[in-house]
This record gives sequence, structure tokens and C-alpha cells, in this order.
Amino acid sequence: MRWNYRGTYLALIAFVAVEAGAGAPACAQVRFDARYTLSMAGLSIGKLTWQTQLGTSDYSTMASGQVSGFLSLLMTGEGKVAVKGQIRDGRPRPASFFAAVERVDEKIGIRMTFDDARVRELKVDEPPPESDRVPIADWHKVGVMDPLSAFLIPGPVDPMARETCERSLAIFDGRRRYELTLSFKRTDMIKGDNDKRSMAIVCTIRFTPMSGHRASSPLVKFLSEGRDIEVWLVPIAGTRILAPVRLSVASLVGNMVLQADEFETTALALSGK
Repeated sequence: MRWNYRGTYLALIAFVAVEAGAGAPACAQVRFDARYTLSMAGLSIGKLTWQTQLGTSDYSTMASGQVSGFLSLLMTGEGKVAVKGQIRDGRPRPASFFAAVERVDEKIGIRMTFDDARVRELKVDEPPPESDRVPIADWHKVGVMDPLSAFLIPGPVDPMARETCERSLAIFDGRRRYELTLSFKRTDMIKGDNDKRSMAIVCTIRFTPMSGHRASSPLVKFLSEGRDIEVWLVPIAGTRILAPVRLSVASLVGNMVLQADEFETTALALSGK
């Protein structure tokens, strides 16, 4: 994804694990493509694309984008993220994670590998950390998902059931560890493939920073203040996995919204493996 790491908490929340819920393996190979616009107070401040390919036993997902504009006070820059992993018992499990983020004043590169929800290897190329950065404990790298895999959410037989939302996502992006607690709010309709209306399940999100963030970060404070944060999830056709198509964060100066202008699912030929 293209975003400044000061904006990681917001941009990556949308992509965006799977810690609870029963799912079934994808029954076919499919690709999910989405193109998003990030806006604040109704004005566009960024674009983002996300592509995920789900096989019967493995998956890959990547995102790229750019955040800019005079209202983008909390986030500027561009970058890319790519993840590969396996699907076990219907749940994505990351194996490798790569991120490259570039801002005016810094470049950040992250390479990370996982072994069954545990960070096995981690390499981060970045400027020296700020003095008020909260230290990351070793146990904060256990039982975690990367931000993209975290929001490929396995649903029950009925993806619109409350249990789709009722879960906690433990996320580690290579620099920061945080938790997102999802709760059911409602179901709704949203435009999707070829302007068709799709059923979406809407979950509220509670953001809890754990470590790696700056104690003085205005964005961490902004997201931790018990704001009204919603994520809209739709099923990826041919699978039992849901993906996000909208994220909104309430603010007194205007809501911040990440909205999928387009999203579609394409069936791919089985590999025969």
C-alpha cells in the first residue's frame, strides 16, 4: 500500500486474520480486486488498490496506494505491501510479508516471515527509532497476523451472521503491534461488481495499541479515543472468506472514509495441485 507509516493504523485497518470463527477452505481459485478512495471531510486524499488470489491451499495478496493532499495531515507518502501464505482449515496463515514505504523524509523497508502465527524472522530498514517509541516485547510477535491477512476473514455458513464480526485481530506490521476488536453492528447494502448491490456485514472496531508506536503519536491518540469506527465486509464469491470494502472513522472535523469504488471477484482455473 502506499501510505506513510504514521497512517498505517488507519490504512492497514482496512486490509486488511483470523483468530476466531469456523471457515471452510476456498472451493475454487478466485481473485478479488478492489480499488479504494480515501477521503476526509468528503475530499479525496488518496487512492489504494488491493488484489488477493485465493487457492485451495494457498493465497497471495498485495496492495499499493498513495496518500496526499492538503487535508492529509496525519498521513502522506506511498508504498507497497505483499504477502504470501497458506490456507489451513479455511483460514489464511501468512508465511512471508514485505512492505516498502516512502515519505518525503524517510524510507522504510520491512521483510518478515511467519511460522504458524509466530514471527520467525524480521528485518526492518528504517531511520533510528524515536526516543518515545514503546518497546516491542517478544511475546507481542506470537499469535499475530500481518495487516493484509488479518482482514481476509473466514465466515460461518451464513457470512451475515453476527459471529463473523465477533472476534479480535492481533496484528503486527513489523514495526507496531496492535489489536482490533470487532463487534457486530448491522447488515447493509453496498455497490459492487458492475454496480450491483451486494449485502455487507458492518462491524464496529475498537483499536488498542500494544507496542512499537510512539507514545506521543497524535494518530494513535486519535484512534484510541473510543471513536465510532466501522468496517464493511463482503463475502468473496466461491469462498468462505470476507474482505473489507469500506472503513469509516468518525471525527468532529469530518469523517475519514476508505471506500471501495469498485470491487469484483474473478474465478480462475484450478492448478490441478
